[in-house]
Amino acid sequence: MHDTEELLLPGWTVRIRMLVSARLWKSFVLVFGIPVTLFSVVVALASGAYDGLIVLVGGLALFAFLWAAVGIVIDVTGGFTAGYAVTNRGVHFRLGKGARGAADAATLIGLLSRSPAAIGAGLLASAEQGAFIAWRDVRKVTIDARRRYIQVRAALGSKPVGIHCTEENFARVREVVRERSATPHPA
Repeated sequence: MHDTEELLLPGWTVRIRMLVSARLWKSFVLVFGIPVTLFSVVVALASGAYDGLIVLVGGLALFAFLWAAVGIVIDVTGGFTAGYAVTNRGVHFRLGKGARGAADAATLIGLLSRSPAAIGAGLLASAEQGAFIAWRDVRKVTIDARRRYIQVRAALGSKPVGIHCTEENFARVREVVRERSATPHPA
């Protein structure tokens, strides 16, 4: 946070279970499923449909196994810790120690298996440990009241901030996000 930044709400942390989070499963499909599927199509066009199918099934099975193995370890140790701050400037998000460990583990598994995809996934996860979106940059807010989850997105293609709220603070966080993101932004 900067010197001119003031907290609008007290900061909080939450624990996120990897294997039961619909948001994380969606990310898994986007990060691993789409590239494996595209690569399989290329293999199918170059070598035949059977080879492409083998690559697709094998690639998805490998990534699903790695996802489940890492997820079990993370969930058994308590899940990811995520911290949030809502300030007069915007929304801050930072992953805790569990997420850093998972990113490092993915990178190490990639190195040991000589898999550029796994190395890249681990390095990407390491780079994604925190985010900030200024109120003036907010373009879309999605609210899932049942899961007490608010997603704040800036420009198309930018990394959104997914805010996991507690039962106690969800209503107030939703109110502040709605107020601040609906405010006209100076050019």
